[in-house]
Amino acid sequence: MQNLKPILQSNKFLVILFVLTFLWCFLSFSISSKSIFSSEQTKIEGKIFSFKVDGNFLSITVDAKEKIQAFYYFDSLEEKTRVESTLGYGKKIILEGTLQKPSSSSIPHTFDYKKYLSYQKIYWTMSVDRLSISDGGTIFEKIKTKIYQYISQFPNKDYLLALLLGNTSYMDLTAIQENGISHLFAISGMHISLFAVVLQKIFRKFGKKGDIFICFFLLFYAFLVGFTPSVMRSVLLFIFLFLNDFFHLKLSKMRVFLCTFSFLLIVNPFNIMNLGFQYSFLICFTFFFLKPSKNYWVNLLKTSTIACLASIPISAIHFFEINFLSIIWNIFFVPFVTFIMYPLCFLVMIFPFVQGLLEFSITLFEAMNTWCQNITLGVVVIPYILPGLWIIFYVLLLKFLKKSKKKYLLLALMFLLCVKVGPKINPSAYMYFIDVGQGDSSVFISPYQKEVLLIDTGGKINYATEEWEKRKNQVKLSNTIKTFLYSLGISKLDYLILTHGDYDHMGEATELVKNFKIQNVLFNKGKYNALEKELIKELEKRKIHYTQDVSKIPLKQNIFYLVNAKTYNNENDNSIVLYTKINNTKFLLMGDAGTSVEENLLKNIKFQNIDFLKVGHHGSDSSTSAFFVNTIKPINSIISVGKNNRYGHPTSKVLDNLKKTKIYRTDRDGTIKIKLDKRKTVIQTYPS
Repeated sequence: MQNLKPILQSNKFLVILFVLTFLWCFLSFSISSKSIFSSEQTKIEGKIFSFKVDGNFLSITVDAKEKIQAFYYFDSLEEKTRVESTLGYGKKIILEGTLQKPSSSSIPHTFDYKKYLSYQKIYWTMSVDRLSISDGGTIFEKIKTKIYQYISQFPNKDYLLALLLGNTSYMDLTAIQENGISHLFAISGMHISLFAVVLQKIFRKFGKKGDIFICFFLLFYAFLVGFTPSVMRSVLLFIFLFLNDFFHLKLSKMRVFLCTFSFLLIVNPFNIMNLGFQYSFLICFTFFFLKPSKNYWVNLLKTSTIACLASIPISAIHFFEINFLSIIWNIFFVPFVTFIMYPLCFLVMIFPFVQGLLEFSITLFEAMNTWCQNITLGVVVIPYILPGLWIIFYVLLLKFLKKSKKKYLLLALMFLLCVKVGPKINPSAYMYFIDVGQGDSSVFISPYQKEVLLIDTGGKINYATEEWEKRKNQVKLSNTIKTFLYSLGISKLDYLILTHGDYDHMGEATELVKNFKIQNVLFNKGKYNALEKELIKELEKRKIHYTQDVSKIPLKQNIFYLVNAKTYNNENDNSIVLYTKINNTKFLLMGDAGTSVEENLLKNIKFQNIDFLKVGHHGSDSSTSAFFVNTIKPINSIISVGKNNRYGHPTSKVLDNLKKTKIYRTDRDGTIKIKLDKRKTVIQTYPS
């Protein structure tokens, strides 16, 4: 080992190591991996790698020489209870069903499920019809199963699994992420350090032998939490520092840290795309430039500030928002979670009678978390830019920390300002028809982003009725829309226009109202239904203006006309119908209006040569008559519709009526982006 000492201490070794590491990563991403399975395969045999039961839904990752992500829906509570009791890590499983390629994101700059799975070397998902589970697994996997089953018996298993095993799949992390404290629920350096400190005090009498035991214990703990990159960073750093001390290599902590970074990427290059890996290494690397203070609270403030600043590139790339108040929130939440909630989780495992104390701490935590979430003063929306440009910001930050010169901090803040105002200097107008599944949502952005109109919000109806079927943790469509709008630099809506009160058009409105500054909300004519009344309560609570009686929306450069002036006896026909002309490009958006509305429109208004027709009622037979299409002569038609929807939309009749137009469908083309310049119109689609 002493022969390696000069090599490890050499700067040339470090340079060569980094060059080889990034070359290996580049090659790994360049070479497309081939799956051993094909879509014709209907039966998969393997062992359970991970699983999650939520309501009537089972998500399970199966290792069958290649990982498969499978999904199964329980038919009854009895079946759920039976299957759940047989689940276990490493157990043998046989799945029968249909293999499908994962879908990529059809909404720009939002979570891409296909990429997420590919980074884990998963290339197929399976919709399971039947499954059978039998015994299997190593002794370690059986121990892991026993621990999981024991924790799952507690009423607060979501917090226990998150804080003890790093499994956050049972938690709604929306508010936690917005407050910038999600790192507290990801097993990382804080948890490993606490383990190491406690174990070192217990085994300090054993000297080096005690440290060896701690290394093996930490590796076993890493196995329990699934060898996540953030955990492996902490565990390997502890082990490498121990080896550094044991063999008297005299390597600096920074050098050991960089070797740990390279080691994890050489073992698995796709670690670099893991969010926990990015946060963990970037923040930890930045801490090396922090001068610690002897005062705990001063040090906590410094640490919180540096963590917030260092995480800006990652937060901006993935979530397009930065909460600068997280600096303050962490001063409270870090000691609260570290010294109260985290120890209580361990105590509950040993002494279940202290469950009440844990529940009280969780109640207090959630109340404070919600209160902090409602304070949006420090939240800054950062629009999308090329991820590589964030290196500029990070280099300026490091220079500021190393040289303590304010000019570098000023330049970093100027960089943020330039990114922030980027959309405000864009002279183009945009119309997006967002892929929200079987629903409607579109957004208009005027030149220089002077006005933003969101027309409908979409809404996914949950048909589960019994209590056991309800899922606690689902991806909310409102969060996806929020992320998309944030990526465009939009945090304020001049108008939220709800064409009518059906759930698939306004189901996400209440949640979006909580996340955006909204000036005006427009409802369609007719009586308010239950869904609209629920939204109105939220609008009045937030003092947001709303109305039904509007015939036009005057903007600075054009006007949106609400042309459906008549009141009908059904919600669909009462839909707001919008007409506008943007840079000589004509748009007609029909909502869910039917043929009777179409006839009345043609009697009162002369529509001709419409450039873009947003087809009514998702392509249903009740709308888009041949007479209407032949009269307005649309050049392009846009149908907002969900994949394989139960209604059979769009119908062959409507498609035949539109055959002379260029048809765009959100189920095939994904989100449809229309860029409107004075000289030309550019259409771009985002198929999944």
